[in-house]
Amino acid sequence: MRRAQILMLAGVALASPLAAAPRLLELDGARSAIEVRFGATLQMVRGRLGPIAGTIQFDDATGNPARGAIVIDLLDSATGVGRRDRKMHEKILETPRYPRAVFTLERVDLPSPLRQGRNTLQLHGVLDFHGAQRPLSLPVEAVVDGEEVAGTGFAIIPYVEWGLRDPSYWLLRVAKEVRVDVRTVGLLKTPPSAVDPQ
Repeated sequence: MRRAQILMLAGVALASPLAAAPRLLELDGARSAIEVRFGATLQMVRGRLGPIAGTIQFDDATGNPARGAIVIDLLDSATGVGRRDRKMHEKILETPRYPRAVFTLERVDLPSPLRQGRNTLQLHGVLDFHGAQRPLSLPVEAVVDGEEVAGTGFAIIPYVEWGLRDPSYWLLRVAKEVRVDVRTVGLLKTPPSAVDPQ
């Protein structure tokens, strides 16, 4: 009987919200990735954007105040076809001129306090990309397992509307929007400023 009570209490503890506190989420670049896909004549093109890194700070009870940035190294982006990738870097992304994209966090919509298990939230901020800054919202499903957080989210980027070159030519037609899928893994930490010096 006592073992059953302990297991039940442990289950309740795991499902309950984390203790409210400022939290710092450090992304693990080796386990995080950004994938892209877009339609083209008779095919679906898939690729990846370069390595990502960054930190996000937020209150795990309300989501705010929030700050931080995610940096994407575009120089290593690829679709797996050499000729297409050269055109992408030279003519579309223009990575020699714009080697990085930076998403700066401004607000987190957190409907309920962050808890162990699955959480639904939305990140709001500004994307500095290809020489311009644009507002961007990113819906995220975050799974908390101890101090590890695995997040998945996506955004639709209207790159032609944003001023990037349309790669379509002759019989090849390319979609004017790209779906960007973000998968991140990070560790939750207490920010140094939140530690009580004693």
